[in-house]
Amino acid sequence: MQEGRERGEQGRDHAGSEGRGEEGVASVIGVDLGGTRVRAGAVTVDGRLTSQTEALTQPQRGSAAVLETVRGAVAALADGLNDLASIGVACAGQIHAETGAVVQAANLGWRDVPLAATLAAAFGVPVTVENDVRAAAWGEYRFGVHRGAGSLLAVFVGTGVGSGVVLDGQLWCGAGNAAGELGHTQVVADGRPCPCGARGCLEQYVSGSGFQRRLRDALAADVKTRLAELTENDPDALDATMVAAAANSGDEFARELWTDATRYLTQAVANYVTLLNPQILILGGGLFEALPELFDGVAGGILKATTELARGSLSIEHARLGDWAGVLGAAALASSEGGSAPLPTVVAR
Repeated sequence: MQEGRERGEQGRDHAGSEGRGEEGVASVIGVDLGGTRVRAGAVTVDGRLTSQTEALTQPQRGSAAVLETVRGAVAALADGLNDLASIGVACAGQIHAETGAVVQAANLGWRDVPLAATLAAAFGVPVTVENDVRAAAWGEYRFGVHRGAGSLLAVFVGTGVGSGVVLDGQLWCGAGNAAGELGHTQVVADGRPCPCGARGCLEQYVSGSGFQRRLRDALAADVKTRLAELTENDPDALDATMVAAAANSGDEFARELWTDATRYLTQAVANYVTLLNPQILILGGGLFEALPELFDGVAGGILKATTELARGSLSIEHARLGDWAGVLGAAALASSEGGSAPLPTVVAR
């Protein structure tokens, strides 16, 4: 076991040494692989990007082509480094805890893709793969404004809903490496069907994709709404700012969407806070960034709904690392997992 680092059954402790590398000198590459973009950066141990690149994912090309895009991005960055020590990848979807394979990623159309093994074979260095939202949470914990806090809960709302938790310096991954799926917790009994196979999932009421599905159903049912005009009858063009604008103008359907979103998100996160009693709650993602009123409403509702002791010890903050949180978090995980590991070991998160 690497000095300064301990691994628990269901969590990983990275509060100690961050592995090889001098402060200010990048030796780790972080990658954020999403359904729309591939972002990659060379990252120093103190969380600075010394170089970065991004490309369109275009998942319709198939997994082999996307893996080649990732490999090319890493190779381009590695050419500028004196020594590549390790690679960290934040990837949307379910990640195999031992192999670093992508078990399933709906937005990539992947199932059982050997992501870690492919990159380890290509570059001969340890590769750490983590769920993208948990990696972003770790990035906020390591490099955000409250770096090193005792505990942190990060909730991200955009196309979907996800979360990551750090407890006592450990990134909590769960017994099956499936922790943090806030978007697939049930908030409405026998509610709207979700692509995951369940019904009433939070993500169906509070996310870009959820808004689009509800508008599609409404248009099919000939519901009258200003959102039809704003999107030119194309539900895929709908975004949260349109929902907020239409709701504020008095559109009944948009008001229903907005009310559901704020109520169910507040309920879900307040329950999370009550159960875990974190020191820091980070709210991030495209919806919170685009709609300050959503942040204010949810934050205020959480403080009212949780317990007095949980409320008294809680600080609610905006996410600070933006689109590069996953890259920075993945790099930090790879840095602490890498170091003296024999090459080309695949290290799975």
